[in-house]
Amino acid sequence: MSVAQHQLDAFLEKFSPDMAAQARAVLDRVREFVPGATELVYDDDHALVIGFGPTTRTGDTVLSVAVYPKWVTVFFMHGAALTDPFQLLHGTGSEVRGVRILDLAQFDDERLQMLIETAVAMAPKSIDGTAERTLFIKSVSEKQRSRR
Repeated sequence: MSVAQHQLDAFLEKFSPDMAAQARAVLDRVREFVPGATELVYDDDHALVIGFGPTTRTGDTVLSVAVYPKWVTVFFMHGAALTDPFQLLHGTGSEVRGVRILDLAQFDDERLQMLIETAVAMAPKSIDGTAERTLFIKSVSEKQRSRR
């Protein structure tokens, strides 16, 4: 196991056991949609965020998983450009939209699957699905809100 994976595990342990388990499960499900992605980890003051993209450049991130003390959200970095006929995406920003994950069964919903697949397909740089998953710790905030 890599040093970065150990760090990510330690970041997740700051959350309640239930939230840490949910976050790990959501990360596993998202990884199914973006094999070979480079994962960028930001342990920020308000959330733990893991971005998925083709490179270590933050601007190339396609999707991210944000872990908060009481929920997990999958963010679509170019969500405002996605067609969302079922109105699954939430947010009013000029680019980013998100879907709060309340139950892992949401990943079995073909509407969410379609959004994820479309977001990955629309990315300016493609993710090499044959590459090995890589993990980078990009930043760790000195001050953080409680994770529980």
